[in-house]
Amino acid sequence: MQTTTSISTLPMAMNENSTGSLNREVFGVMMCRARKTDGDGMVAKIDKWISSAGAVALTLSVLYFAPIFVSMLLR
Repeated sequence: MQTTTSISTLPMAMNENSTGSLNREVFGVMMCRARKTDGDGMVAKIDKWISSAGAVALTLSVLYFAPIFVSMLLR
């Protein structure tokens, strides 16, 4: 039997009023860091390059093997 446990990294405090503003500040800082390190644009660009390279490879392979297929069909 397997059990899954997790540990919360959020700060725990007895006074909720003081941690409310702290949590908002931490959340704001984390959102700024997430925006700065957002790699979605880069991933989309890389994916576009890979798709283009795949299309070029497919086109070249069709051009390479087309005479072979044509000669097989003409026999």
